[in-house]
Amino acid sequence: MVLVEIKNDVGHYSTNEDGQKLYYMIDQEFKNLNTVEISFEGVSGLSSSFINSAFIELLNQYDFNFIKKHLKFTHSNKQINSLILSRFKFELSKCAI
Repeated sequence: MVLVEIKNDVGHYSTNEDGQKLYYMIDQEFKNLNTVEISFEGVSGLSSSFINSAFIELLNQYDFNFIKKHLKFTHSNKQINSLILSRFKFELSKCAI
């Protein structure tokens, strides 16, 4: 398992560009079939732009079951969890239509 600490490894976590940086980190590990643990320690909230670029873009390369199996979150809070979950639900509901 590869640990990515948002505050230390990404630095900023509000823009699309920040999210893309995290996306590339995750994508490189997923290509090697590694599990990635994202630590939100010290992060109180994220923007939807960051979430979209970092996590939702993964759906263009990987199916949701793969993502769910290989992407773990720690030191999160209710706001972060709710935002990630709602964005995935929304995107997956578009695929079901």
